[in-house]
Amino acid sequence: MYRATYERKRTGRSLTLAFALAAAIGAALPAAAKTVEPEATAEGMLADYTVYIGGLIVAEGSMKASLKGENYRLQNQLGSAGLPKKFWDAKWTMTSEGRVDGEKLHPSSFAFTSTENDETKKRLLTYNNGGMPALSFDPPLSPEERESTLPFERKGTLDPVSTFLVPVVNEGSPCNRKLPVFDGKRRYDLDLTFDRIDTITTRDNGYSGEAVRCKVRVTPRAGMEKAKLTSTLRQRDDTLIWLAPVGSGKFYFPVRVQMRTPIGGAVLDVVRLRPLGVNTAAADIPD
Repeated sequence: MYRATYERKRTGRSLTLAFALAAAIGAALPAAAKTVEPEATAEGMLADYTVYIGGLIVAEGSMKASLKGENYRLQNQLGSAGLPKKFWDAKWTMTSEGRVDGEKLHPSSFAFTSTENDETKKRLLTYNNGGMPALSFDPPLSPEERESTLPFERKGTLDPVSTFLVPVVNEGSPCNRKLPVFDGKRRYDLDLTFDRIDTITTRDNGYSGEAVRCKVRVTPRAGMEKAKLTSTLRQRDDTLIWLAPVGSGKFYFPVRVQMRTPIGGAVLDVVRLRPLGVNTAAADIPD
């Protein structure tokens, strides 16, 4: 009985970290597909996506983006699905707000709520003008967890949801950049390098068209030393992300992510797109 409970918790922790990194590397906020009018992207987009690990569905969720001038609001909702949901009912909601300045993003807040088997935890990051996040946790973290990263490691970082938005100026490339990420507990870098131009069709024809394929290296910095996934990421360089342009091409969004985890290969695919209207762009994602 005890061993079975321990194995479920260990599997749950592996899935949580795998989902968190898959979501940070890229999620279901797509480019304007042929079935979506280009002008709809000015108000925002809502996309559904699925996550498969080892060929089995393990999670599904939605991503909403609202862009108004230089301000952005992104909301990602993800929940366990398929077989894992039978023994590990989990749901995560992440919301990020901030502004865009050229090719740089400046988050102002990041809110994260997780509910796993009826246990709810909340996390809030608020950023000052210097890019330093202030942390708030409910329930509070242990001293060891709070001290897993140092202040200088957190300054100038992006929250995981802000990494969905890839601004490009002067007809540049969405690849060939480093994204410093801090989610409140873990600090890591995402290094993107150009691989090639692809024509892809995601699961259920969620997106079909041209996309830029980038190689991604995840470099752990702090707060991840004990995770088995950390060793996997350090040993491999086969994480791929497909980015497609939105509207005028100044922004790119991920439409597919492939990565390796300790429990199998993970694929995150866009499965459905629809534009947001003026009255729904700021609304929360419905359950």
